[in-house]
Amino acid sequence: MIFLRDPSAYHGEKNKRPFFEGWYHKLVTGDGQSLAIIPGIYRSGFNNNQTAFIMIFDGDKGDVFYERFEVQQFSCSTSSYSLHIGSNYFSSQKIILDIESETLTIKGQVTADNLKPWPVTLFEPGCMGWYAYVPTMECFHGILSMDHTLDGEIEFNGSNYDFVGGRGYIEKDWGRNFPENWIWAQSNNFSNNNLSITASLATIPWKNTSFAGFIVGLYYKSNFYRFTTYRNAVTKEIHYDSNKFYWQLKQKDLMLDLTIEKGHKAGLLYAPGKIDMVPRVHEYLDGNIYLKLYDHKGTILEDQTTSAAVEMIGDVGKLINMAR
Repeated sequence: MIFLRDPSAYHGEKNKRPFFEGWYHKLVTGDGQSLAIIPGIYRSGFNNNQTAFIMIFDGDKGDVFYERFEVQQFSCSTSSYSLHIGSNYFSSQKIILDIESETLTIKGQVTADNLKPWPVTLFEPGCMGWYAYVPTMECFHGILSMDHTLDGEIEFNGSNYDFVGGRGYIEKDWGRNFPENWIWAQSNNFSNNNLSITASLATIPWKNTSFAGFIVGLYYKSNFYRFTTYRNAVTKEIHYDSNKFYWQLKQKDLMLDLTIEKGHKAGLLYAPGKIDMVPRVHEYLDGNIYLKLYDHKGTILEDQTTSAAVEMIGDVGKLINMAR
């Protein structure tokens, strides 16, 4: 019997080592200041090392703070997203921060409203589709909210971040390891206020080989467009140089053109390694996305942003060749 489980919930209670699970919150103020806040847990498969953590990425300054906690301070529901790490709390609707260390002082509360999660059904349990039921997958992915409104404020190393009228996004990853290579981009800060996109292309190990799997979701005026491997979307054209990525996708009669560019100020985020979490992911919160959605009748949507989260990690050239 297939058991449908909320992708947002904690999956690590019975998982064997190695294992990691992290929830990615992107928060943008009304005037464009961006923070990424990532709580999570890590267990090495090579030694007894394990740790809970909270990572803070200041997109304006490029600073990354990685705070460790004892795993005994980590407590998360296995039926929904309700996570305590020490005196900090995380859910889809609320973040409460209370950290004071040698390098980081952050306190405050932010609430989220009008969340737009990727639909979860029995036959398509979230953004991974039927791949979510394959237990041998290296990394699982969930999108908890494509877009939502924010309220509240955070005091962060002497600066005040006012999130009243801001916008948020939440996703998560869990499993044994991150993919070998990937491109990822996300934004809900376009000139059109009813627009949000998340797009990822990654090397997926499959039995004794691998393939380039992709997940693209576009939310626009209460319509949700999905271009994914398991929905038989097709890459029509794809190019990459060291800074810019062009991708044209076709899903039935719909076409999507994407141009994704790195920003100017990267933060070095931590990711699972063999024996510990290690700094290896360069992420930008000031990246660029241009998109055009159209069909045989004409243009449905065309917009661009300079406030996108962007990652291009590993041997991207190899990934692009695999996707062609």
